[in-house]
Amino acid sequence: MPTPKRVAFAALLTHVVAAGGLAAAQPAGPADPDEASPADLAAGAPATPEGDPPADGEEVEAEEVGEPIIDRGEPRAEVGFDKGFFIKSADGRYSMTVTGRVHPYYSLDRRSGPVDYRQAFEVRRARLVFDGDVHGDHLGYKLQIDFGRGVVTLKDFHFDLALADQVWLRVGQWKRPFSRQHITSSGRQELTDRAITDKAFGAGRDIGLALRNDYEKSPGLEWTVGVFNGTGDAARLTGTVEVDPVTGEGTITGGGLSNVPTTFRPAVIGRVGLNGGKIKGYSEADLEGGGLRWGAAASVWLEGDLDENDASNQKVELDYVVKHSGFTTTGGFYGMTAQTAAQTFSSQELAFVGFHLQAGYMVTPRVQLAARYALVDARLDDSKDQQELALGGSFYGHKHDAKLAAALRLFKNGDAGFGDAILLEVSSNVGW
Repeated sequence: MPTPKRVAFAALLTHVVAAGGLAAAQPAGPADPDEASPADLAAGAPATPEGDPPADGEEVEAEEVGEPIIDRGEPRAEVGFDKGFFIKSADGRYSMTVTGRVHPYYSLDRRSGPVDYRQAFEVRRARLVFDGDVHGDHLGYKLQIDFGRGVVTLKDFHFDLALADQVWLRVGQWKRPFSRQHITSSGRQELTDRAITDKAFGAGRDIGLALRNDYEKSPGLEWTVGVFNGTGDAARLTGTVEVDPVTGEGTITGGGLSNVPTTFRPAVIGRVGLNGGKIKGYSEADLEGGGLRWGAAASVWLEGDLDENDASNQKVELDYVVKHSGFTTTGGFYGMTAQTAAQTFSSQELAFVGFHLQAGYMVTPRVQLAARYALVDARLDDSKDQQELALGGSFYGHKHDAKLAAALRLFKNGDAGFGDAILLEVSSNVGW
């Protein structure tokens, strides 16, 4: 017979087991929701619409969610930097790229005469260039302004209209396509400046129109032919001079400063050339490196005498460039006649012949040495003979866009000696 103690213990045990079963049948979350553990939350989570939650260890495939659709409105213009700061309309029909550079110099000039030495600092060139497309890629434009030497001048302003594949019509003001030396930018030279042949044979800018391909980018076959004013881009003072009979002083009335000639004196200039090895034919120094690359071209300049002043010139030119493994050589050969009578083409006499030869070598990937010899032979007047000998070097911090150059240039004019005119130039070119 059970004792009273055993009966009481059995009743207590039965009560505890009954309470535990009730708790298992009706689970409850923790007393403080803020302290709920992940296990508590999982235990109280409702079943998914498809059924019960998966058992432990069963993989669950996440449902893919698409990217949200954001209405950004109309397409936006592009801005950035790619060989210049640029802005382009959303439809791509209008664009503008802005580039620029500054070309400061120190020069020390020694010449025989009353003043033996002259020296100065100068900002020889300070350029801003705007180019791009308008109304689509079939119509391009370029504007270049120079602030150098304290004077604001217009260097280039022209537009190019696509007529066919690789055929463009250019109208405006730009460099005459006569010589490689001048077409090559002053910021892309090996030495501090161009040779004496550049000015002697009249290279420069002019106003006109021309048919062309992309000759400035050295395609396999480059060509251009155009008609120009023949007077250049410099403004001239024109007008009527009235002389005071008492003082003898003259006063200009009417007219003004303009680069538009009063009488049309056209010049027809044509150029054709061949290029091989994907050469950059209008950038001196072999900064790219690599195998043999070359370019050669010929130019002709035919000038009329419609102003009937019995003064005109006919010119021819041959030039070349060769690059190979850090070595570069360039050169140009020139001939020019002078009109001696009323007939423009039948009354011409050989007046000047000349050439320049130049070579450079990249001693290191950033340092180059260069040398040049140039000759201008005045056939009608020996006193106008010129020779130049130049030695120099350049340090390229970022190719031509950040470089330091120095050159010692010796000149011989007429019967003088090379020591009678010496020019030391130190320049830098910084741009983007």
